[in-house]
Amino acid sequence: MDLQLGTYDEEESAAKAYDLAALKFFGTSTQTNFPVTEYEKDLEMLEKKTKEDYLDILRRKSDRFSRGASKYRGVARHHGNRWEARIGNVRGKKSLYIGTFSTEEEAARAYDVVAIKNKGTNAATNFDKSTYTRSMTSVSNSAGDQPMPPTTTNSSHHIN
Repeated sequence: MDLQLGTYDEEESAAKAYDLAALKFFGTSTQTNFPVTEYEKDLEMLEKKTKEDYLDILRRKSDRFSRGASKYRGVARHHGNRWEARIGNVRGKKSLYIGTFSTEEEAARAYDVVAIKNKGTNAATNFDKSTYTRSMTSVSNSAGDQPMPPTTTNSSHHIN
């Protein structure tokens, strides 16, 4: 399992974020960097949140989380109520513009498709990679080398 918890300036903060994610996913019997007793206050909140919601909380606590940013990898708020998807380090470019989308989730799914198409099965995605198996097969059969995000409503796509 590959999870992005954010970027931390202090090693201890990163270790604690890891511990909290491990406790959420694997329970109190999992190995942690610090004693589980240090997380007693957090354990109550852990029980009330879904895994995805709790990961969002951890990411937002990271040192380099941008206010107003999306909870999804590769997604940022665009003008008005639109969401923009971009991916970095593709085809020798610093950033590849994927498109703008009506919803944050649509942009995240488009990012995932392009990430898998360009970086393979080891690509870090927002959602489980198995949800894209059929989509990726049809993309590779019909689009050649051009990655295309899944069809969405009221969205504009631009792929270099």
